[in-house]
This record gives sequence, structure tokens and C-alpha cells, in this order.
Amino acid sequence: MVIDKNISIGHCKEMLTSLLSAIFGKSITIRMRPAYFPFVEPGFEIDASCPICEQKGCSLCKQTGWIEIIGAGMIHPRVLEEGGVDSKVYTGFAFGMGVNRVVSIKYGIKDIRYFTNGDLRFLRSFSA
Repeated sequence: MVIDKNISIGHCKEMLTSLLSAIFGKSITIRMRPAYFPFVEPGFEIDASCPICEQKGCSLCKQTGWIEIIGAGMIHPRVLEEGGVDSKVYTGFAFGMGVNRVVSIKYGIKDIRYFTNGDLRFLRSFSA
């Protein structure tokens, strides 16, 4: 979550583009599609250019070149007010992403269920 004076959707887009590019170690393009999430208005689904195939099409992105990765939006003024923040002076954005999903994409883990199945061989495969 980011809250400050004059925060806009542009700030949100730039921060998420930079964050995903840093995580995946390459330039990532994002697109924002309207979506509903409680506590934000407007809300967006954030799609990232596929870091595996670089938008050529693969099984991860289902041949589209895009993967849905983050939910985000501008914090609703009522939420700011309930938090004791003057919504006439401050604005902000919030986002959320599943860490398991990002790690799976980054390290090529084929099945996200490995994270919760209790098989210690999976965890040991990451140790040195």
C-alpha cells in the first residue's frame, strides 16, 4: 500500500512494472484491466508480459503472452477516512499478489500445490 499526496494510477502502474521487472530480472510490461476488489475504486487485474516466453506464447500464459498476476486499485476514500487519513489531501493505491505464484513462475515450478502438500523433498530441493 502506498499513501501520500497526489498519488495516481500512473504511480501504481510504474511501481508494479518496476517491481515485476526486478523480481523476474528482465523488462516486464503490464496491462491493467478493470476489476472489482473490496476497498479500492477503481480496481484492476494486473497482467504481466510472460517472463518465460516473452509474449511469444507458451503453456504458462496459455499462448496469450500475458499472465494474470496482481490485484490492485486506488484506495477508496472511505477506507482512508476510516484509517484516520484525510482523503481530501491524501490518495493511495494497494496491491496484492500470491507469493507462491510468483515463485512458481520465477523458478519454473510446474505445480503450485507443491508448496502445501507437506512433501519435504520439495523443500529440500532448494537447499544448498
